[in-house]
Amino acid sequence: MDILDPPAIPTELDSRRPDQREDPGKGWRVWLLHPGRRWGKGYTAARWIVDRVNSGKARSIALVGSTNTAVRQLMIEHPESGILSVSPSARFLPGKGEIHWPNGAKAYVCSAENADRPPLRGGGFDTAWPDEIDSWGDDTTNKKARIAWDNLNLSMSAGDSRMVVTSTPKPGRLVSELLERAEEDGDVVVTTGSTYDNAANLSPEFIAAIERRYKGTSLERREIFGEIPDEVEGSLWLPGVFRYLKVKRRRLLRVVIGVDPSGGGDEIGIVAAGQLGPELWIVLDDWSCHGSPAKWARKTKELYDKWNGDAVVAEKNFGGDMVESTLKNAAADLPVRLVNASRGKHVRAEPISLLYEQKKVVHRRGKNVALDLLEEELRHMTTSGYEGDGSPNRADAVVWALTHLTKRRKTWGVA
Repeated sequence: MDILDPPAIPTELDSRRPDQREDPGKGWRVWLLHPGRRWGKGYTAARWIVDRVNSGKARSIALVGSTNTAVRQLMIEHPESGILSVSPSARFLPGKGEIHWPNGAKAYVCSAENADRPPLRGGGFDTAWPDEIDSWGDDTTNKKARIAWDNLNLSMSAGDSRMVVTSTPKPGRLVSELLERAEEDGDVVVTTGSTYDNAANLSPEFIAAIERRYKGTSLERREIFGEIPDEVEGSLWLPGVFRYLKVKRRRLLRVVIGVDPSGGGDEIGIVAAGQLGPELWIVLDDWSCHGSPAKWARKTKELYDKWNGDAVVAEKNFGGDMVESTLKNAAADLPVRLVNASRGKHVRAEPISLLYEQKKVVHRRGKNVALDLLEEELRHMTTSGYEGDGSPNRADAVVWALTHLTKRRKTWGVA
């Protein structure tokens, strides 16, 4: 065997399903994967890259993520779906940001954070794997995300250049453009699917957890079945308006817990928000829940303690003074401010949505931060009312918290 030829990957180690294999049809340049959670899109993309390397079709490969760290952790070194996990012959050179194969093929670490620099700018690639393209702006800026995408496409100059795009289903401009190309130009092939397609490789506990979280919500179609959500007509929170930031508690100047009790069987909204500066606020946590008054009062107190809160702002329309007494039963010294909803939800929400447009509100990024259900409710808050499922108690809670934090104060700074 020629030492320049990589060893064939044993077929028993290749566990791809038929729907995870390349469309054999000719003419396409982009393979878009946007299935539900844990369908196996990363594993599919890594296997596709290695197939092209082994066949000699891939000589110069762009691996593109939001940051260099994301590319390394998720696309190269991930123990289940990274390229190194499916290609024993690959050699990763972290200092150079390159992967080398024995047959001379090379892959280059590229990122949106370095959107206008080599190797992404000016590179000549025949193969590419851009990952989570509609989230690149979250870690950098939307402008850099667009530059990175444009430079990648300009660098795909070989005659049979192809890319696989992996993307979590979400409203976003780049994936929407690819879906339009699939319908109009035919150079994009699309694969989607549901979490259940990969159930054999997932634990029953995980399946139960995602069903418990998403079943019956507007996010079920997206997170489990991989459908791209449409833009909500008249939405006060448009796609791309959510921005993210990691934050430590010591940076917070004030923290308020917003509470929106349910008038029926819906969840009780419990959301923490904080202030980072005179014109910058952050949504920290969403601990909304179903349960008894004692349960949601206890969770409110725990969230207040987690962030060393300054106040709890609770709507009193459902329960009146009972809301305050319930919270005081959890902690007698809890500083509770009751507010009355005298205007429609969308009217109260509009000033807060403007702060998002002005880039004055960010959402916390970090491990175990779950703000997706809150963001979905905000997306369905429109100029004419709420267009989502049930009652938007999460959205109401964050509006109460941010309204309290953004009220004009008589003085600013330390006395």
